[in-house]
Amino acid sequence: MDLTTRTHRRLLAVVAVIMAVTVVGLVLLWPSASALPDRAEPPEPLVSGRILAVEISGVSDDPMFGGGQLATVDVEVLEGPDEGRVVQLTVDLSGYPDFGPGDGVELARSRAPDGTVDYFITDFPRLPTLAVLIGMFVAAVLMIGRWHGLRSLIGLTLSLVLVVRFIVPAILAGSHPPLVALVGALAVMVVTLYLAHGVNEMTTAAIVGTAGALTLTVVLGLVFIDAASITGFASEDAVFARQQVFDLDLQGLVLAGLIIASLGVLDDVTVSQASTVFALHDTDRTLPFTALFARAMKVGRDHIASVVNTLFLAYAGASLPLLVVFSTGGLGTGEIVNSEVLAVEIVKTVVGSLGLIVAVPLTTALAAAVAVRRAEDAPVVPVHVHAHGPDDVPSHHPEEADLEEADLDDDARAARAWSRYLREHGVDPDRTDDDDLDRGPEGPRG
Repeated sequence: MDLTTRTHRRLLAVVAVIMAVTVVGLVLLWPSASALPDRAEPPEPLVSGRILAVEISGVSDDPMFGGGQLATVDVEVLEGPDEGRVVQLTVDLSGYPDFGPGDGVELARSRAPDGTVDYFITDFPRLPTLAVLIGMFVAAVLMIGRWHGLRSLIGLTLSLVLVVRFIVPAILAGSHPPLVALVGALAVMVVTLYLAHGVNEMTTAAIVGTAGALTLTVVLGLVFIDAASITGFASEDAVFARQQVFDLDLQGLVLAGLIIASLGVLDDVTVSQASTVFALHDTDRTLPFTALFARAMKVGRDHIASVVNTLFLAYAGASLPLLVVFSTGGLGTGEIVNSEVLAVEIVKTVVGSLGLIVAVPLTTALAAAVAVRRAEDAPVVPVHVHAHGPDDVPSHHPEEADLEEADLDDDARAARAWSRYLREHGVDPDRTDDDDLDRGPEGPRG
């Protein structure tokens, strides 16, 4: 990594300030055990059971489930004081997934005033399925991402630790949720980005760009959550949390969720955009700032279009049951949009999208300012590639065409992939004429 450029040193100074503020925030906001609210009395633990027989016995009259089938279910208790006991339960099958003899269930115990103990099915064992799914995910990341994948998994683990050990406990201890979320998000950002992508000019530019966009997101969130009179009481989960922590700031909790959700998308956008800049510059070290910025923004506009839609779909997917209820409720469109439950999602989507839109040109400008000041013999910066296209697209440089793919290192292969991607999008890395920057393979773009 070349630390001699003045621009990069300035960005590193900004990152140092971010890290210092984050460390101070972690120290000041880290909750002590005495500050945490008392835990509720834990319920009696569930016990495992196994279904022995299922027999249809009638039709339910519960209007919630629309008259589903009733079944008599024989279940063997597999643990606890009644281990080996077989209990017979009446179950409305509409409220459960398909099950049959041999399937496992989770049973809750209910003690009557006369001392007798009854059981009922309350859940199903999911840990084995989750373990298989997580194992598949880890294996895929390691096989395809290799060393980068391992570092990403370590970063994911650290993110989880920060959320579980700092963000949630600090909010429970009474700290301002947006402040806690911002400090936690900055810590996640610095640690995971440098860990996953290395300490280099590209990552530094991405971190500063992410921090700037995240700051704008927080400011806009504060303004519009208050202006839209968002209370936070529209969420049942938030109301339940308020019952556990009486003075919990539900409005602040909405903003805290927005901050953390936005960071996950901002990270990817800023790293991808910084990678685009350095990949373009590595193909032609003579590109000036304006040409490099303009070419990288051609890809950046694609990022904006796709990521904003992704953010909307993510919030729409999370609110799908709510949208179904609204569509059948007979309410007018204005009344639906004005309701807090939908207004919250609109504010989250639009504020998060504004942060993403700003992140693209900001990160592009920062990365371009660093890239154009590198020495001509500076090493190639590893890139974060979102490349597409067939492998037989001709190489941009004649000397690269003579090299077999297997003879190239990871960085050279990544740079070649980016060259293919950019050519398919009408970007010629050799051109420096700004008048031709918007010209694709079929002529000027509208």
